[in-house]
Amino acid sequence: MARGASGRSRTARDAALSLDLQFPASEIPRLAGAYRLDARERAAFAAGARIRAGDFSRDHLAPILTWKVNDRGRSRPLRNSDEEVADALRTALLATTPRAAVAVLVGLSGVAVPVASAILAAIRPEHYSVLDPRGFRALGCGPLDIGARASMPLDLYLAYLGYCRDLACACGVPLHDLDRAFWQWSKARDDAATGLFVPGLGARRPDAARPIPA
Repeated sequence: MARGASGRSRTARDAALSLDLQFPASEIPRLAGAYRLDARERAAFAAGARIRAGDFSRDHLAPILTWKVNDRGRSRPLRNSDEEVADALRTALLATTPRAAVAVLVGLSGVAVPVASAILAAIRPEHYSVLDPRGFRALGCGPLDIGARASMPLDLYLAYLGYCRDLACACGVPLHDLDRAFWQWSKARDDAATGLFVPGLGARRPDAARPIPA
């Protein structure tokens, strides 16, 4: 039985989510290439790079929060002291497991699991996925309320992340490209539903959902 980076069997880890890619894996590079970075996302990843380089100033949280939650809940992390923010960012960066990295960030006031995932993805995009409704949709899950105020179990994110890591590895694509492919596919579906012409987006093939190779 295939095992992911966490060592847990993929079957046991993903059972609760029943994750299932909704389009052919061969489409991931094209979809990721069609994704367009906006100014907010560029600023978020630039802030993440500064944190990765060892600058743990709270000022770097603002661009990431703007990217993830817009104006919803953006001021909540201000309840934390500069020392608390710096310590959490430092500890998350040095954490050797995703569980530890997420756990220390959600210990900050105003930071829920979805926001913690965005912070980690901005800091270490090769290791972390952003928890996003479009990502769940691309993997066959229904709509979930995962805004800044949402209470989402850490284990749910770890299952999602583990699946994404396995899929990215199997397909030979960077993890952040997978995030972008999910987003682009979901947006294209929305555009098609509203009557907009979306080149290259056909109906879902019966065999589109493919298991990750063991």
